[in-house]
Amino acid sequence: MTADRRLRASAAWFRLLLWCYPADFRELAGDDVVEAYFDRARVAALRGTGSLARVWIAALSDAIRNGLGERFAPAASWRRGGNWGRDLELVRRRLARAPMFVVATIATLAIGLGIFAVVAATVDKVLLEPLPYRDSRDLYIVQERVGGEAGSTVLSGAVVAALSQAGGIIDGAAGMQTNPLSMPAGPNTEAMTFRGMQASPNLFDLLGVRPALGRVLRANETGPSAPDVIVLTDSLWQRLGADRSLVGRAINIGTRSFTVIGVLPPGFRFSAIATVEDVEAYIPLYADLAAEKPYIHDYRALLRVRRGTSPDAVRAAIQNVTRPLAALDNHNGRGMTLEPVGLQASLVDDVRPVLVALGFTVVFLLLVLTLNLASLLLTRATDREREFAVSRALGASGSAVVRATLLEGAILGLAGGAIGALLGNWSTQLLVAMAPVDLPRRDAIALDGRLAVLVIAAGAVLGLIAAAAPAVWASRMSLGSLLATSAVRGGVTSGRLRRGLVTVQVALCLVLVSVAGLLVHSFQQLLMARPGFNAAGVLTLSLSQGSWLFPAETAVYAFQDRVETALRKLPGVTAVGMTTTLPMAGGTNVAGVSVPGAPGNTGDRNRDEPAVDRIFVRPGYAEAIGMRLVDGSDFDRVRRGDGEVLIDQYLARQFFPAGSPIGATLVNEDKMLTIVGVVEQPRMYWLHKDGRPQVFVRAGDFDDRRPSYLVVRTAGDPRALVPVVQKTIHDLDRRVPISSVKTLTDIVAERRSRERISAVMIGALAAGALLLVAMGLVGVIAGSVTRRRGELAVRLALGATHRRLLRLVVGEGAMLVCIGLLIGAPGVYAVGGVLRGLLVGISPLDPPTLLAVAAVFTAIAIVACYVPATRVLSIDPAPLLRQE
Repeated sequence: MTADRRLRASAAWFRLLLWCYPADFRELAGDDVVEAYFDRARVAALRGTGSLARVWIAALSDAIRNGLGERFAPAASWRRGGNWGRDLELVRRRLARAPMFVVATIATLAIGLGIFAVVAATVDKVLLEPLPYRDSRDLYIVQERVGGEAGSTVLSGAVVAALSQAGGIIDGAAGMQTNPLSMPAGPNTEAMTFRGMQASPNLFDLLGVRPALGRVLRANETGPSAPDVIVLTDSLWQRLGADRSLVGRAINIGTRSFTVIGVLPPGFRFSAIATVEDVEAYIPLYADLAAEKPYIHDYRALLRVRRGTSPDAVRAAIQNVTRPLAALDNHNGRGMTLEPVGLQASLVDDVRPVLVALGFTVVFLLLVLTLNLASLLLTRATDREREFAVSRALGASGSAVVRATLLEGAILGLAGGAIGALLGNWSTQLLVAMAPVDLPRRDAIALDGRLAVLVIAAGAVLGLIAAAAPAVWASRMSLGSLLATSAVRGGVTSGRLRRGLVTVQVALCLVLVSVAGLLVHSFQQLLMARPGFNAAGVLTLSLSQGSWLFPAETAVYAFQDRVETALRKLPGVTAVGMTTTLPMAGGTNVAGVSVPGAPGNTGDRNRDEPAVDRIFVRPGYAEAIGMRLVDGSDFDRVRRGDGEVLIDQYLARQFFPAGSPIGATLVNEDKMLTIVGVVEQPRMYWLHKDGRPQVFVRAGDFDDRRPSYLVVRTAGDPRALVPVVQKTIHDLDRRVPISSVKTLTDIVAERRSRERISAVMIGALAAGALLLVAMGLVGVIAGSVTRRRGELAVRLALGATHRRLLRLVVGEGAMLVCIGLLIGAPGVYAVGGVLRGLLVGISPLDPPTLLAVAAVFTAIAIVACYVPATRVLSIDPAPLLRQE
């Protein structure tokens, strides 16, 4: 074959390969590609057939690789997509020419959406996502109410037994009781203390959980004759070495040997009981619940009802089953009722108001963020008026302008949403680390893929919404108006729209800042609340003294005497006491009492036989906890069994409004108790308000009331005494598990933590909104100064001073702020109802707080107006007038 024929064949081959490319590519660049390869073939033909063959193979390889890329690559598809593809490329180029605008916009979006991601993850995981149990919405716990007052979830064994045998719509009920368990050191393990649960065998069936190894409790493994078997959680099994052969072997718990029968699946947590420590082991319930006295409350009950049963039907069924037992309870016939509470509701009701408030707050923040982004895009659109005018003059339609502007907003929103999702993920992890340990479902809070997609989608939607205002503005202006406004560097319409957006931002931000101010003031009130005890220098811990350790009551009190005597001898210890319930812990025993012959009796049984919180304590507890003794004295440490009682000042005022109750007789459960002292009420439920009246009964005056919490008051740092206190107790009896070691200051701080977290988070949201508003004001005032430079130059030429112009421009911003404050005032009033349940010691319309917030807000806004307004001081009228 001659050289000419080889070149003609090469040209035909290259044109054939063009069919690998799409038609638009062939039309635009096909001839150029053929010519380029033909030039290579001409050179290669001079070198021989082998070189020409390599050019043919290279052309084939390029055609396959690049042709398929042009046909199927997204970028190529966009380029061939007509207007949208062309617009995307133009938007990319325009954004690349404005890097500062892009960075500022994406950063603003990312911060706002990051905060939204944290709140969304918290609300979703805590309030909305079902609990990880089978049909969790059909699970209830049972709560006791006395006389309509807030009740307790601690019930009598007889009630639990009756519920478990009820039948009907109640598919089953399980009794539960938690206790600390201790494991002595072994050959390969250290001594450890963990929280265990005595549970009815059907607990796991009610929850719908299956063991990962072995089995769970069987139906006959309950009651006094139940075998010593134990089911481990995965976390405890891991701590014990994660040995599969552990199932079937015995481990020592206290002085008894328990056979491990099963291991629960990883991640399983049972949250029916509000406790800081997770339950790590389950053992049989060693009690005949039906034989328990109806007035001794030691158990909790979990119910499963038929799917779809209404709460009212569940309530009626429970009350029908337990009505005979309610008459036998120890509340003197004051209307004790049992109420079902959804398992999830029982866990999250305390934090629901805070999370709802956070949800409302983040919605306000997103509105402010959208308005701020709209203002930024509108400012950018007005800066591009000349570009719009030229585009329209060259034939671009209004829809093309709208499409380009919306696309720009969507791209910025997607980028901000993606970065916001990353920030939200990190911030959520930080929140979990900082959140109070008793926050319900704390470990479940995380930004999963579903929520991340939601955040990114929210960014795109916010970008589109924000871009709508400048898009509509630009599309509705005529070509003549665009040319005229671009000639004078901007018109009036866009300025009015920007000022309107900023005014609405001010109104929304005022609501946010007012909410934050009220919560901060409320938290200050909580810090100043008198709890009725002195938490400084107090160490608390729990001692397990169940019947499996001390079968006889006398042995329990003898051990407690030895512990208190030994601890009082330690250097720095000033007082020691024991109690069944610590302050701020709740879960007290509710009882009915009366004081026969007291002058305050009225003959009304409901008033004269009030329900009280009954706490069993040992002598010295009042001094150790720091309760103020109002009248009388503490218990005598030597005497026991004489039936002595301390009452709080509320009972004293009720029964003895003009005298002293010391020496009077108080009746409880047909026992006659002598009032020996009156104390200021230590708060058991809330730091900012009192609960039910309280009576403190000497431990030992009632059967089977063993104080388990030890309270040690020290002259120095109580944490420094922890090792010494633990050693002293174990030297007396190594079998006794020690758990829940805390200072009373830490307990109080935990009770304040939710209010602190809500104040901090909403304060951060308000600060972010305030920053956005300040940015909006700066942008409006700076844009106003830029666009009015000609007008301001004329004013200067006619005799106005720079300071007068400065006041004029600042006044414009101040007017926007004042209008925004007027618009936002009704919003502050409207959110008062949402805040009412969150505030402590102040009303939602607290005048000093709201006035202070308004003053600070106005000052910051005026500063935000003043800073860009100072640019008028640099205006020189001469060159500007010559330019005009």
